[in-house]
Amino acid sequence: MRTFPVLALSASLALLSACGGGDDEGIIVDEDRPSSSGKAASVAVSAAGDATLNGVYSTSDLRLNNVTKVNPIGSDPETCRFKFEGLVQAGAGRTMIGDVRYLPDSPQVRTTFISINGVEFVLEGTTGATVDRANDRVNYAGAVLVSTQGSGRSITFTGSIPMLGNRPGGC
Repeated sequence: MRTFPVLALSASLALLSACGGGDDEGIIVDEDRPSSSGKAASVAVSAAGDATLNGVYSTSDLRLNNVTKVNPIGSDPETCRFKFEGLVQAGAGRTMIGDVRYLPDSPQVRTTFISINGVEFVLEGTTGATVDRANDRVNYAGAVLVSTQGSGRSITFTGSIPMLGNRPGGC
């Protein structure tokens, strides 16, 4: 009779289901695709190594996912993270998406990734960026993001990226 393996599997599944879904303190990141938020956004890109990337990117309905708190194992600090999509360059139609990571209980941005039509740039640190929790946004003022492809190109990024208001503690 093979009841022991079936019972062991059933017990394991019951234990896992009792753990619940949310992992606000762990290393699981909300990978849901950003969806309609109803929040308007407008940012400017200037001083781009590729001049076609310069311009205003905006939308009346920025797509966002939930802010998630991530506490990785090792030396990386705990961060609050969210993604956005749907900023469109005026007149050219290029699209911008991004991933914002900031420190809990602090105005400091840790890392920002911006991708314009597949060309990715990164800001490591807080220079030119601050978190404004009271107004549900991350503000950028002349932040210089460098290419992640090793091309030596950069962009200067100015504007505010909204975030959703229902966030984990400290975020």
